[in-house]
Amino acid sequence: MREASQNIANLDRSGKIFLFGLIVWILAQLIRLIAIPLITSVANGIDPAGWMYPAILDFVTAIFAIPLAFAVWKWRGFTVWTLTIVYFTLSIVDHIGALLNLTLIGEPIAFEQFTGGGNPYTAPVVQTVLDVIFFGLLLMPRFRDLFFRLEEPKHS
Repeated sequence: MREASQNIANLDRSGKIFLFGLIVWILAQLIRLIAIPLITSVANGIDPAGWMYPAILDFVTAIFAIPLAFAVWKWRGFTVWTLTIVYFTLSIVDHIGALLNLTLIGEPIAFEQFTGGGNPYTAPVVQTVLDVIFFGLLLMPRFRDLFFRLEEPKHS
């Protein structure tokens, strides 16, 4: 029986750097828990209801960050690769929704304290660009093979 290589130590330098960057970027999504005040603000009628959908997607993305990062580290394979692609797709859709809301509705009151008068487009644009980069890298054979490269298990 063949299984995917699970040992990061056996990977080449670029593979290690990619997986490290991927895991760090996925864990960086925990910052999206700042959507909780937005969900509360929308529920209390302070911010427009249009912000509920991006806020819920932010919350879902943040919640799944830890298990996905752990899975990428420990159990690479078809399922984990597919979940990572779905995760970045969801994240990109969320960012596009947030950018659209910023344009059509304006910045939510719940987030004005976080931007401090700065450009509210900066964070979602940077996050979208990084998500698209990792999404693209995951589709490249060199990095996709980190999830699919098969090797014979070692028998002791």
